[in-house]
Amino acid sequence: MAASIAIVATMGLKRGVQFVGGSEIQVKFKEPVDISDLRTAFKKNGFAHASIMQITGENEFIIKLKGKAGDETAKGSKISQRISVIFQEASKEQKTSLFDLNKTNPTDLAYLMKKDNPLKIDANKMIGENRTVYDDIAEKIVQARSDRGDFFNSMDDALATVTQPEVKAFLTKSCTLGNYIKMKEDTFSPSISSEQTEKAILAIVMALGAILVYISIRFKFDFAVGAVLALVHDVTISLGMFVLFKQEFTLPVVAAFLTIVGYSLNDTIVVFDRIRENLKIVKTVPLEQVINSSIIQTLSRTLLTSLTTLFVVVVIFLFGGLALKGFSFPLLVGIIVGTYSSIFIASPVYYFVEEHFYKEK
Repeated sequence: MAASIAIVATMGLKRGVQFVGGSEIQVKFKEPVDISDLRTAFKKNGFAHASIMQITGENEFIIKLKGKAGDETAKGSKISQRISVIFQEASKEQKTSLFDLNKTNPTDLAYLMKKDNPLKIDANKMIGENRTVYDDIAEKIVQARSDRGDFFNSMDDALATVTQPEVKAFLTKSCTLGNYIKMKEDTFSPSISSEQTEKAILAIVMALGAILVYISIRFKFDFAVGAVLALVHDVTISLGMFVLFKQEFTLPVVAAFLTIVGYSLNDTIVVFDRIRENLKIVKTVPLEQVINSSIIQTLSRTLLTSLTTLFVVVVIFLFGGLALKGFSFPLLVGIIVGTYSSIFIASPVYYFVEEHFYKEK
């Protein structure tokens, strides 16, 4: 624990954009783009500290902008426009005012058609099937794009589901096919990020406090002290490893730490419940002997459940991709240290508290 605290204190937590403010963009290109060229383009356009990661085996990237870039992003859409220019250059996309069928959503596409009304539907007759005709066309086009891997390669592909010649002619004239898509774009202002940090800390503290109260009621206060100290041990060790391997602290990671708390507590309660049952049966046996027997009796169950869960988390960590790696890494560490603490931390602390603070009473 001391080593983990020292690591966190010296290296510091690598906080994600949710906690420092900024933008997170997930972009997919139609053709392969070299990540070094993308980094150079961002640096040239004033985003020298942009974090760019490529999703393995895909023409897909996750770009994170923090600090000054993040502050600027929070002020308006200018940064987003500059980033779009970078993506256009990287994908060799021609600048045009035409409507992009590779980037659009059903709502915007339907609005484009309703505005021009190529079918010349009378406004007074926009009821029943006529009311949704453009919405249906837009839905089919966007669904077809998704079925083709998020990109249309030709206008014939894009309009294959359109049966009305007037609509097809209008879209052919008004639309183009771009070379990149913003799959996701999230922006976090510094004020919201500060609030997220406070909520994350509060969530973990409240979880530990609720556990302390629950176990005090369900068992005894000395059991609760052992359980909470074991959980503090688990979170501290996991956080130290997290910082040591320079992982980014994001909102899913907070969820992972809360999961560690719940999982570790489950193992601890199994041991504590067996200790309580054995104390009722063998009242003359020394406490340390009862604790040792209880741990041995539950050891097989603890190891089996921990190993089963560990195998699943290892698979998620290895094959879950970038999106799940931040979540699965602390779980990987947490399951191991949680199993250890439920045996070697929680029970010894309970014994110490019972012997030194309750026995004389």
